[in-house]
Order: sequence, then structure tokens, then C-alpha cells
Amino acid sequence: MRSLLTGLFLVLAAAGMIVAVPSTWVASHVVSADGFADAAAEAASKPVVQEFFAAKIAEEVAQSTDIPLAGAAVAPLATSYTQSPAFVADFTEVARQQHRWLFTQPGPETSRHQMELDVTPMVNRVLEQAPVPIEIDRKITVPVDQTRLTAGSMEGVGSALTVTAWISVIVGILGALVSLVFGRNRAAVLAWLGVGAVLAGGAGAGLAAYLRSKAADSSTGDLSTQKTVEAVADDVLAGLTSTSWIVAGVGLAVAVVGAAAALFLNRR
Repeated sequence: MRSLLTGLFLVLAAAGMIVAVPSTWVASHVVSADGFADAAAEAASKPVVQEFFAAKIAEEVAQSTDIPLAGAAVAPLATSYTQSPAFVADFTEVARQQHRWLFTQPGPETSRHQMELDVTPMVNRVLEQAPVPIEIDRKITVPVDQTRLTAGSMEGVGSALTVTAWISVIVGILGALVSLVFGRNRAAVLAWLGVGAVLAGGAGAGLAAYLRSKAADSSTGDLSTQKTVEAVADDVLAGLTSTSWIVAGVGLAVAVVGAAAALFLNRR
């Protein structure tokens, strides 16, 4: 009976860890607005993102003013701006807009299939550096069409995922503690917990790879838009990948130490 109870709680501990690793990371870095913005901001240093926004800024200036060659004159200023710290701050705000579109139920004026990113602050920063006064008196947005996601579609998922993360952490911790308390061979129990951590790390890394492969498919439009979306997703999910491999590495070390200790104790 004792062995059966230990085995049952070991399974619960492993299941808890397998769910907890990806769900807690996603809850804190994707569902959380601050976590999402901070993770996405890392993409601001990528050339593909900088080039995309520099081109959009120059394009919007050209379309919004009658000044001849305004877009061409602004283009080098936009390129310089996207390589500056100011762009990182503005891009973080754009990431927050993306998060609000995904995780907040839309109002009647919000398009359900097209994300409108307000880049007016970016344009104004560039125009401040223009050699001649250029004024644009309207809000400037960059549309990003979505095929798989709709406005507010992640709100319910995000709430459920946060609850799941907490439950899985509690289940994993209780399962591990109870199995260690009731286990006859605590070294062997520790080894199996390490195996559970390896499986949890593998599950997290696998989920990150799957979500990364789906990122580009979630948007339509020109190639530069898709590559920009993919670059942001890569940076957001890079943290899940690295965290998962760290968990797997620690789990492997625990499993090896536990197995070695169990063998040593059995020989005594």
C-alpha cells in the first residue's frame, strides 16, 4: 500500500511539473501585460524589426504630407531612430497594444481580425529630427491582419492558463513532498522526480517550438510583416525554451544523483 501511494504521488508530481513549467512561464511572460511587453521588447534590437518600422514610418510620412520627397528625407532619420534606445521604449508600448488587442474583449469600434498598432509616437520622434518642419495631425496606425487570432480571443484562455499554472504548481509540490515522505527509498524517489523534471523541460521546449512554428501563420500581409511578427514571437518564446532546458538539465542531474544514491544504498 505504501509503495502504491508513493507511486501515485510520484505520478501526480511529474504531471504537475510537466504542466507547471510551460504554464507558469506563459502566465508570467505572455498573459501578463508587463511580462509580454518586456519579452517582446527584446525584439527591438533585431534588424528585421528595425527595418520594418523604419520603412513604415517613412511610408506613412510620405502618404500624410504634400511636401515633395518627405518620405525619402525622413527615411535615414527613421533608420537612425529605430537603432536608438527611444525606439525600444516606443516598441514596448506597441507590444502592450498587441497584448491589449489579444487579451481584452474588443469594443464595437475594434476590428476583430485586424490589429491596428498606433505608431504615432514613433513618427513624431522622427519628425522632431527633420531638417524642415513636418506636421501630421492624425493618428497613424499600422494594420496587422490576423488569420488564426481575433481581438480578445486570448482573454479566457489567459485566465484559465493562470489558474492552471497555480494548480499545477501546488499539485507538483504536494506530490513531490508526499512521495518523499512515504517513499521507502527516498533516493529512488528523488531520481524519479528528476525524471519528471526532465519530461517537464522537454514539454516546455516542445511547446515553444510548436508556438514558434505557428507564429508566422497567425498573420497575413507582406513578407516583412510576417517576418516581423515571427521575430517578436521568437524573442517572446526564447525565454520559455531556455527555461525549459534549464529545468531539464537540473532534472537530469537530480535523476543521476538520486539513481546513484539508490544503487549505493541497495548495495549496503
